[in-house]
Amino acid sequence: MSAKDDTTQAVLAALNKVDGLRPSTPSGVAAASWVPLDWDGLAVDISEDVVRVQVVATQLPLPALLGKANAVIRPVLAKTEWASARLEIVVTDVDRAAFKRDSRHRSGA
Repeated sequence: MSAKDDTTQAVLAALNKVDGLRPSTPSGVAAASWVPLDWDGLAVDISEDVVRVQVVATQLPLPALLGKANAVIRPVLAKTEWASARLEIVVTDVDRAAFKRDSRHRSGA
């Protein structure tokens, strides 16, 4: 594996520690799951100056989740040649489960 591949896997492992965020993968992944490809790895784009991680939020509030993601991903990058790269965490979608209300909450009450 290359340094980018290793860093991608380390970033994904760190992101996995954040309950409420998951890697954003193409919508056709379920249909093409038989293809031997690291679909989650497509959510991480590493260039010379920027590390971009695309995520789907399954919980709210977003600022707290993005702060947690930054807190677990930045130390991973600190050990690599991308230590000074800008980290962009891009929310590509919010899962509808994030909007489900507490079962005790009644609309209009």
